[in-house]
Amino acid sequence: MTGHQLAVGAVLRRGKDVLLISDPPDWALPGGAVEAGEPLLGKVGKEAGYASVLAERLVWVARYPAGGIEYEMLGFEVTGVGPHDGSGAWVPIEEAVERLSQMWFAPIREPAVAFLTGRARVATLWTWTDLNEPPVTHPHVALR
Repeated sequence: MTGHQLAVGAVLRRGKDVLLISDPPDWALPGGAVEAGEPLLGKVGKEAGYASVLAERLVWVARYPAGGIEYEMLGFEVTGVGPHDGSGAWVPIEEAVERLSQMWFAPIREPAVAFLTGRARVATLWTWTDLNEPPVTHPHVALR
């Protein structure tokens, strides 16, 4: 591997709804790669349509290799700060689970769906050595 890249994803709730961002052909949680010097949750706030976000808790860590780089994605449950600019789509949790279940990218799909359905505990570690294989989780999560 030639490098390390930190990424972040976030679950924002409004009552029983979750904010999803259109990432054609998929729907995703707000977030992405964190650039050097960028605030950890800066990208989340921008994609989610808030001036900023506050981390409530760490809900997963996903480690995976891609393109010669080792990624570490931190998944947070967050609260938006300031007015919302209308970005994304607020959808019921069941619909969010359905949309995220169809996402092609396992390191976002699997932790997000497991967290939203209550199959994974807060701060679960997900590790892929090969994205074509199932992950190892700590503590154990029963995959679908």
